[in-house]
Order: sequence, then structure tokens, then C-alpha cells
Amino acid sequence: MSHAVMVQVRIAPDSDASHRHAVLSDALVPEAKALPGFVKALWLNDGVGTGTCVVVFDTEEDALSAVGALTPEGGPAVLGVAVCAVEAEA
Repeated sequence: MSHAVMVQVRIAPDSDASHRHAVLSDALVPEAKALPGFVKALWLNDGVGTGTCVVVFDTEEDALSAVGALTPEGGPAVLGVAVCAVEAEA
């Protein structure tokens, strides 16, 4: 059964969008895609200070082992992390 890592981080609502997008496309997306068992991912921004990333992996073990890579030191302040079973998708 697939599992997802959900990470919520604090981001400044007035931060430079082009810088955020460059960091995502140049670093975070390629790094996530290289993780064992990677299936797909979404990076979301609520526009008021919270970013959420949901990364789906083939197995729970792959998801658990990816948590450290998805929450690196020096990155944005982590508000929460969860590893969840994917029960359905559309």
C-alpha cells in the first residue's frame, strides 16, 4: 500500500515567489524524485504563511525513510510531519 509524507512548513506570505519556485524546481523536486519509492508529489502554498508538501511513496518504509530528506536542517521551520497510508485517490 502506498504511503505519503505530509510536511507543513512556515513560509513568509510576502516571500519572493520566483525564489521559492526556483528552489522547488532546482533542488526540492529533483531531490524528492530521487528518493527510493517516489511516486508523485505536490507542493502547496496557502498564501498566508503555511506551505504543505505531500509526497507519495510505494511503501510505508520508503515514506518513513524519506522524512529526514524532506525536512532538512536549514530549511523552513517545520510545523508538522505525518506519514499516512494512501487510502484512495482520484
